[in-house]
Amino acid sequence: MDSQPRRPRIVLATFGTHGDLHPFLALALALRQRGADPVLAAGEGFRDKVVAEGIDFFPMRPDVEAVAGRLALAPQQLARAVAARPQFLLQRIILPSLHEAYDDALMALAGADLVVTHSVAYGARLAAEKCGLPQVGIVLQPMLFASVYDPPVVADMPRLSRWIYRRGPAWTRAFVRLGRRVARRWARPIDRFRRQVGLPPASAHPLFEGQFGSAGAIGLYSPLLGPAQADHPPHTTIAGFAFYDSEKGGPPTLSSALQAFLDAGAPPVVFMQGTSAIHDADDFIRESLAAIDLLGLRAVLVLDDERARRWSSRGSGTIHVTGYAPYSVLFPRASVIVHHGGIGTTAQALRAGRPQLVTPYLVDQPDNAARVVRLGVGRELPRRRWRRAGIAAELRALLHAPGYASAAARVGRQIAREDGAAVAADTIVSALAQRRA
Repeated sequence: MDSQPRRPRIVLATFGTHGDLHPFLALALALRQRGADPVLAAGEGFRDKVVAEGIDFFPMRPDVEAVAGRLALAPQQLARAVAARPQFLLQRIILPSLHEAYDDALMALAGADLVVTHSVAYGARLAAEKCGLPQVGIVLQPMLFASVYDPPVVADMPRLSRWIYRRGPAWTRAFVRLGRRVARRWARPIDRFRRQVGLPPASAHPLFEGQFGSAGAIGLYSPLLGPAQADHPPHTTIAGFAFYDSEKGGPPTLSSALQAFLDAGAPPVVFMQGTSAIHDADDFIRESLAAIDLLGLRAVLVLDDERARRWSSRGSGTIHVTGYAPYSVLFPRASVIVHHGGIGTTAQALRAGRPQLVTPYLVDQPDNAARVVRLGVGRELPRRRWRRAGIAAELRALLHAPGYASAAARVGRQIAREDGAAVAADTIVSALAQRRA
């Protein structure tokens, strides 16, 4: 009797917030449709969401909440520390857990044929190398390619980096080289750990080209946001955004109260904060509500459950305060989407085809905001200037200045035609087939 061929086992290892998990979960589902056996390794807090989709799950440290406890920092303090000094994420959160992440990844990689890694899943990347497994690197944000032809806005020095880039290619190359040298020192714990587990010294910079896989790199974002560049690594695919916005394995739905509010009047301005900034939200909420009062507009505030309860008294016939709401259903009902520029939220806002006001908070968000502005679909207001009068002025411009709505609708139609998860899954399956051949 002929036996069925073994389904290829592909491990996807990620780290971060829901904005990091969801593209990997979309990719896992697409790989399963192509006959693979996907396994997702991530923080323990994501277990239920992954298992609800019928995807095998392995916990992989560090878990963000556990890190906050180890550092004796409240979530609000942790968010502020990362916003003030982006390397804090690497030096105090990710690399101190490198050994734990490596051990967890070794467990997940048992029987694997290929490994797909998030840009900062260093433990999983080293485990794949130790096991001799092919690896594909996933890049969720254009800035992580650090292209001199499309240079990133640096989070803790946005004005300086923009000023340098305006001075031309020579200055840009020098600035990128300087950044590589500085970051090389940050990566010394990776060098030490390689020696500890018997791996040879790395020939590639661990935080730059070393993040890309031996079997290629995939940008899981739209080429509209960041097209392919001449200095991207070989075998790079810009696949498009990979969307996931499900609830407990079912289709996304709005609460009855939110649905009734949306149906009762004109499209509202939707204010929301991503999971990386929600712990530092009160000033944002206060000034946003004051701006809405100035303009007399309808608005929806999407907050974490605790703040939704605390601010629920501000709800009225024109203002609705809610906890979680699926962006894929809510955003198309908005007049303007106000957010912090996390890549997952930016992707959903672009697909919705609505103008955006971005107030970037940390890490990749200033660069994502600059790309939204460059596309002509939104405006940026720095966090230090997040005051009611300025917010109101920006919203007026987005609602009434010609061009924003039409540009957003045009971009939304194009991104809706993309299927990054499918393109990425096809690329991974093809890479695995070539390796086997």
